[in-house]
Amino acid sequence: MWTTPRRKRPRLEERTPAERAQRGFAKAAAVVVVAVLSYSLFAAVRPMISARLSRTAQAYSGWIEVSFPGDAVIVRDERVVVTPISGAIHFLVENGKRVAAGAVVAEVRDRVAIEPPQSGSLAAQEEIDRFVQECAMREQREKERISALRVQVAIKEAELRAYTDRKDAKNANRLHAELSELHQREASAADSLARIQDETRAAAAAVAEAKRRSDTSSTRALAVLRAFGASLISTHIDGLEGVYSPANPDLLDISPADYTPYPRVCSEGDSVAAGSAVFREVQNLRTNLLVFAEVPEDAAPGAGSRVRVRFPRLATEAVPAAVIGSRRRPDISADTWAFHIALDRYATTLTDLRSESVTLVTERVSGLLIPRSALARKGDDDGVWLLRTNRFIWRSVTVLGMNEEEAAVEGIREGDRVLCRPR
Repeated sequence: MWTTPRRKRPRLEERTPAERAQRGFAKAAAVVVVAVLSYSLFAAVRPMISARLSRTAQAYSGWIEVSFPGDAVIVRDERVVVTPISGAIHFLVENGKRVAAGAVVAEVRDRVAIEPPQSGSLAAQEEIDRFVQECAMREQREKERISALRVQVAIKEAELRAYTDRKDAKNANRLHAELSELHQREASAADSLARIQDETRAAAAAVAEAKRRSDTSSTRALAVLRAFGASLISTHIDGLEGVYSPANPDLLDISPADYTPYPRVCSEGDSVAAGSAVFREVQNLRTNLLVFAEVPEDAAPGAGSRVRVRFPRLATEAVPAAVIGSRRRPDISADTWAFHIALDRYATTLTDLRSESVTLVTERVSGLLIPRSALARKGDDDGVWLLRTNRFIWRSVTVLGMNEEEAAVEGIREGDRVLCRPR
């Protein structure tokens, strides 16, 4: 049987140790050369790849509004009108209407009204007595407040005379400021006392009218509720009507978290208990705001500054306004400020509201505009990454102002492309 002969394996060439070492070195050198060339090629094309894949924006000339988001509490010169009797509400004036002083706004009618005239008369007299007692207590508290303030004024005046005699100008100036604040508090307390006395007289007149009607009618008890002064009527009540007042000297120190609103709306036919608020009067028709916003100290507007306020949920137009006072509130957060702001015109859309989200616009700034996300930090410097011939270079800039979306800067040229969201 014929078979194919096996091929003989070639004999391995025998090499000396020196030749084997030389061959290994050549292979290692070849690997190093290939690695170096590959890295050089990658380093050369990496900036181009990075530039093409990165998101950039073009700088352009323009202006932006420097603004800060915040929360506003609506501050009004307002008061509530309460019913002296229990019953059902009948409104004679619609919500949001303006009325003159003394105008009849609503009536509260007894649903049952089955008591005989004499019993109704006694019930009305009891209402009168209760109202007189409540108003007397409120009046007494205000009088005690005024007395305490006057005692403080007397003490401070005595200290001021002593410092004046010693020619201590520093402490004298301090006492002048404290006396000014105490006089403001005293004036505010006096106004509150006068208001309580007016409310007492008006409530007594309303209850007296109810008593008169009760004496002459055996079928129905009626309380007539009138406006104290020329005002705008609102049936939205939250229980904070006496807290947020433009005349409150401690307005900037108020923390909204300390006051819980209990909003309700009084409607036609609702049942109310004696002593319940039926409607609210907004007087002077001015809208003030207590705005809380996080603002850097160097950008916080002071008293007398002109600003604009935008209500994003209600309108796109920003309302011109003036800053009455401002105060830093580290008790809320490090950069939080409280601003007492008066709008230039009455905002009717805020009549039934107590709080609203706002945007506080402090100024307009012109410059080269870039996305805010393009700003970067290097040490203590602000800057951007500019695209230059397929690579990014660092360029320091001066930030003129910014809002939530854009920043106005100088230090680059119009048309430059900047890296957005740098890492």
